[in-house]
Amino acid sequence: MSQDPQLAAQQRQGLEERLRRATMNRRRLVQGAAGIGAGAMALGAGGRTIGRVSAQGTPGAAPDAEQVFYNFLMQQDPSSYDFNADLYCNAEFECWAGLLTFDPDGVVVADWAESWSANEDGSVWTFNIRPDNTGWTNGDPVTAEDFVWSFGRLLSPQPEGASAQNVYSFILYDIKNAESFSTNTPKVAGEGTPDSGQVATREELGLRAVDQWTLEVTLEGPRANFPQKVAYLACVPAHRPSVEQHGVEWALGNVPLVSNGPFKLDKWEKGVEALHSKNEGYWDAENISITSLIDPIIPGNNAALAFTSGEGNQQLDWSPVGASDLPRFQEDPELAGLLRQYVYPGIWMLLPSNGIAPFDDLKVRQALSHAVDRERLVTVTNGLVLPASSMVPVGVYGHIEDPEISAIQQYDPELAMSLLVGTPYEGGQNWPEVTVLMRGNEGQYNSNIMIEDIADQLQTTLGLAIQINELVEQPFRDALYANDSPLVWIRWWYDYPDPDNGYFDMFHGGKPAGSKRQAWENEEFDRIAFEAKSVLDPDERLALYVECERIIQEDVGYMPIVYRVDQNAFKPWVQNVPTNSLGFSVPDGNIYVRAATEYQIAGREG
Repeated sequence: MSQDPQLAAQQRQGLEERLRRATMNRRRLVQGAAGIGAGAMALGAGGRTIGRVSAQGTPGAAPDAEQVFYNFLMQQDPSSYDFNADLYCNAEFECWAGLLTFDPDGVVVADWAESWSANEDGSVWTFNIRPDNTGWTNGDPVTAEDFVWSFGRLLSPQPEGASAQNVYSFILYDIKNAESFSTNTPKVAGEGTPDSGQVATREELGLRAVDQWTLEVTLEGPRANFPQKVAYLACVPAHRPSVEQHGVEWALGNVPLVSNGPFKLDKWEKGVEALHSKNEGYWDAENISITSLIDPIIPGNNAALAFTSGEGNQQLDWSPVGASDLPRFQEDPELAGLLRQYVYPGIWMLLPSNGIAPFDDLKVRQALSHAVDRERLVTVTNGLVLPASSMVPVGVYGHIEDPEISAIQQYDPELAMSLLVGTPYEGGQNWPEVTVLMRGNEGQYNSNIMIEDIADQLQTTLGLAIQINELVEQPFRDALYANDSPLVWIRWWYDYPDPDNGYFDMFHGGKPAGSKRQAWENEEFDRIAFEAKSVLDPDERLALYVECERIIQEDVGYMPIVYRVDQNAFKPWVQNVPTNSLGFSVPDGNIYVRAATEYQIAGREG
């Protein structure tokens, strides 16, 4: 039974209004933090504050004696547990902790750094690490030197104990001399660089352990959002003694893993499950209820079934519910009561930007950009997306609501066909074979439903037939970074809630070969995206990103399609589910990764 269209429209209108208010509140928050020095310390000194929802399903139930949580995370075997060398290793991120982390609202809060501050212009940041800790799971202290070494390893072209450079090393290019060192290219001439023209060494990075508990980071210039970057998962440390002793084996599950997060790895049965227990040396361990965190390895397409019918260690205490499963949940009174909505900070997009025929022709790319009806995707996903018209999702600072921007790629099938006039494909004829590359095993995010519908739209509107090349994680990434697919269907889950993560990290053309998701480049776009990094006033900064958006949309470097909306199901015995200020229940994701430290189990069946 489908939802009443009028009711669905009313619910969507209310959701969009809540998100617009959130966007404005986020801009005010950024405005308040733009004072850097004192403001940054104020943000840092407050420690972690986590919002919570009340108990679900079992009000007043006493906590269970056994605090076990069956987590949906691993859809396939991790390649390792070494996030410092491979952001996309797909391991349990609750095993790791950085200087800072995010709360459910995406606000930076303290982790191993109990406070942090900046100099007057935001070009030097100081992080004060919790002293006298025993945070590593073998009892070693987490120190400033751990981050000096680990940040250097993240940036290194040849990281110790890893087979290749981390493709996400560019997240720390803001550090003094980092880009030169990481890309093995000469330093750029400028003030304070008398040795420009030489390649920076690891010793020349702007990283200094002032003492055991104080880390000082010197940047290439003012950067108001640097705390957001070090709060991201890519910037967790590695345990240097383990790397030096075991090399590439140190995080493959064959030797005891030494980590520094809220949980530690106890057993990893390849292809089956990974078992974790609480790290009593973690700074906040006394406030964590869950003592056993179990990650069954379950493909995303099977998650809803494992939630309702799984047994033993192959059960789940929470699961995303995709469009194909959502009606079943909504029509069952018991299951419907377990659903919780979350507007995830992520966007789906098409990339016709690798310079491969037929999309090497701007008019053809423009025709493509007017041929997709985003509203139709809202319908086919049962409301699990919102139409997108710019890179930054609604509710996040940097979201653009500008009628001129929205009009650049608006759905207009007649205009789409007219743009083909004068091209070899006039009248929707003579198309070459076109394949769209996509990541497989993401049915829970409605990826297949959407791309299949887009393919149908392109066939109907342009006469363009596309073949879908669906690859699992690592083969997909290999193909993606090769930049040789004519069309790519890709999602971008924000790593930190700032437009720099979209415009620069995703689209800046200066990244080294093998780390770019598309071949598209534009010098003016690159210049503005880089300039925006140093602008502290959020309104002035946003104006620069509006110009970036105009440039990339007019050249169809990408096509914003939809923003992600989730329906997640939590078992009734899962208590203290983190919630953000909009009232959305927030599981572990890409920005917020501390949900397991908040859960409590009360009244589990059986």
